[in-house]
Amino acid sequence: MSARRSRQHRGRLTGAVPRLGRGLAATGRWTIRHPQPALLVVVACVAVWALWGYAQQADAFRVEHVFLPPNSALRLRAPIIGENLWALDVRALADDLKQQAPWLKEIRVVRQMPNAVWIETVPRLAVAQVRLDRWYPVDREGFILPEGRAEASGALVRLSGFDRADGLRVGKDNADERLALALRVRVLLRREAPVIARRVTDINVAEIRQLRFTLDDKTEVRCGSEAELEAHLARLRAALKVIAKQSLEARYIDVRFQEPVIGPRT
Repeated sequence: MSARRSRQHRGRLTGAVPRLGRGLAATGRWTIRHPQPALLVVVACVAVWALWGYAQQADAFRVEHVFLPPNSALRLRAPIIGENLWALDVRALADDLKQQAPWLKEIRVVRQMPNAVWIETVPRLAVAQVRLDRWYPVDREGFILPEGRAEASGALVRLSGFDRADGLRVGKDNADERLALALRVRVLLRREAPVIARRVTDINVAEIRQLRFTLDDKTEVRCGSEAELEAHLARLRAALKVIAKQSLEARYIDVRFQEPVIGPRT
């Protein structure tokens, strides 16, 4: 059966070659009898090529203005005033500027007709903070921004449970597994329990199988692993309803059990 299919496949391939040849021959004959479309394509290509050559040499497209972001420390290492706007390698220029400010998410170099270049910066958005020698903001990709401060910011959730030996570096992308886990937990909290997420002030990943986070800086929530977190959040929502209904002050809530354990404040 397989040999028969193989012969049929070879037969189709063998038949396709003559059909392709006949198609090309027919196209050639039609082009000879109707040369106008082909001539129009050739003329258009030549015109585009000529216009591109003109644009790369015309004085009208010489760079006269370079606009940097206000209060920016970025500096052009080589002058570009007088260079042709279209011959300018904007990607290389953006890469060079990015080396000066690696904490920026992106730097865009935009040509503006007829003779200006705009430098646009895209900052990184801090979503949390980590404690090294100081408190540093961190973006969703694990890049630790260099704006350290002695006191933690009340506007950003704290990520804790790291050891100094984890090798977190300021001003760089960090591939640390615990940091990545903490950031994933933050995302899952915001997606599955946004009301609870707004109360979270600390996410602790010291034990990856026993995650913890703190509500309102006073109630510790004890969970299992990342894989169990979604189910444990459902238990937490039920436990919080009980706490609110009974006006309890909880010191901790352990949702690793089918019936959450609530430790009251004494």
